Amino acid sequence: MLATEARSQDRASLDAIEILALVHRARGDAGGAERLLREAIAIDSRPRWPHDDLAMMLFDSGRVVEAEAACHAAIAADPGNPQPEMMLGNILSEREELVAGAAHLRRAIALAGEHPQLLANLGRNLQRQGALSDAEPLLRRAIAGMPDALPPLAWLAELLEQARRFDEASAMLDRAERLARAQGSDVTLQRAALLARTEDWGDGLALLDAEPSLSGAALLQRGRLRDRAGRHAEAWRDFADGKAALSAASGRRYARAEVERLAGDLTAFFAPDRFATLPPAPIRHDVPQPIFIIGFPRSGTTLTEQVLTSHSQIRAGGELPFVVEIAEIAALRTGGAFPAHPDRLAADARSTLATDLRDHYLARAEAFGLLATGTSFFTDKMPLNELYLPLLRLAFPAAPLIAVERHPLDVMVSAMSHDFTHGFNCGYRLEDAARHYALIDTLMAEWRRLPGIAPHQLRYENFVAAQLGETEALMAHIGLPMEPAQLAFHESRRFAPTPSYAQVQDPLNDRSIGRWRHYARELEPARAILAETTARNGYAA
Repeated sequence: MLATEARSQDRASLDAIEILALVHRARGDAGGAERLLREAIAIDSRPRWPHDDLAMMLFDSGRVVEAEAACHAAIAADPGNPQPEMMLGNILSEREELVAGAAHLRRAIALAGEHPQLLANLGRNLQRQGALSDAEPLLRRAIAGMPDALPPLAWLAELLEQARRFDEASAMLDRAERLARAQGSDVTLQRAALLARTEDWGDGLALLDAEPSLSGAALLQRGRLRDRAGRHAEAWRDFADGKAALSAASGRRYARAEVERLAGDLTAFFAPDRFATLPPAPIRHDVPQPIFIIGFPRSGTTLTEQVLTSHSQIRAGGELPFVVEIAEIAALRTGGAFPAHPDRLAADARSTLATDLRDHYLARAEAFGLLATGTSFFTDKMPLNELYLPLLRLAFPAAPLIAVERHPLDVMVSAMSHDFTHGFNCGYRLEDAARHYALIDTLMAEWRRLPGIAPHQLRYENFVAAQLGETEALMAHIGLPMEPAQLAFHESRRFAPTPSYAQVQDPLNDRSIGRWRHYARELEPARAILAETTARNGYAA
């Protein structure tokens, strides 16, 4: 009552508004609290508390996009405020915009000091980028600052496993396990994942077999271990159940009709006669050039990148998010003509589009540190970039294109055994993964009809059978001489932050070739969907 009276007497009484907002939140009236916080900001945008409270309340209620906007407004009002920097860093990191997220977390640390939670969040971000040597000291300092916090311990154990320091990882997991038990949780999945990297992988399977209930991720891990043990029927059940559990928990679904409509729009927009009228961007000879590695998830794109980046003149870019961005820019620059209304494409947009796309891509690459001197190329291996391959060719008319392929049914087995969101969340059901694979393969057949689009074809099975010859052919396409380190790519100290990181740390082998035959019955729905694709690419099924 006092706060209400004070506010009625003095509308600019921010203290009264703050008390009222707290009262509304305590009563569960989020709408009333939000209105008061926005009113406080309108009265005076300088105080931090209404910005911070509004951003946190929006985030807690699941309105992440609005929370992000509130953080940007808070920083604009007070660039010295660490709270919105921290929130933005966490939001962007969770959205896989790791480089931008790390920048905000570093800014928060610069403003607020080395708070252990900030160090932990930045360490986790850098670990997910693959920068293990930068992440490790941050995680260790975070653990020293909050020794009873489980996540930094678990993250450091995971980092040590990724770095192949298995004994240290096991010791760190022992410490994390004691803390987890005291807190009523466990690290069983992480223990099993560590054991899966060692000769004691059977112990990891036994751990998961003994669990009465498993998460989606744990089911996938157990399925992979059951596959390794030859328990294929059980493995497939785990794959299917694990994917279903992950889909239910995340709400991710494959929007088949929407994706097929987009593919149809792109095919019409980039009809050969129309594509020939679009001028490509001039080549920027002053900066390293991208190498685009395209292919379905689990087809061998990470292996290909590891081979390429073992060369002294090629920097690893990983799964860069720029291609989706340039598609959005293409829609903006063409006034909505791209991709659904090609007849509305204005002459001025036609003449400048490719250069605009090139410049945005390179600006983002520079922000990621990929244009530093000393190398000639950097890789971009975001899976399924081939959807927008004509845009890439317009922006970079001379960039090397590497199309990686593998037996489609082997890809399906591997896709079902790992979690990924690429391809519009197609990976949560076998039929959806198969349909998207077939759609992209048909699209690639269309793109190969366009002038200047002739990717180097790298077939996984051929590479395993003839590594030297295939590596020489690959490098001839790039225009660089092969280096001996490329034949020992598994010895590279670089960590590839994808689900394939363990495989590319092992010597080349043929264990995964023909794996689909163990699941021939389960793959019947996919076999029918992929029949044309399988035949077109010369595989038998």
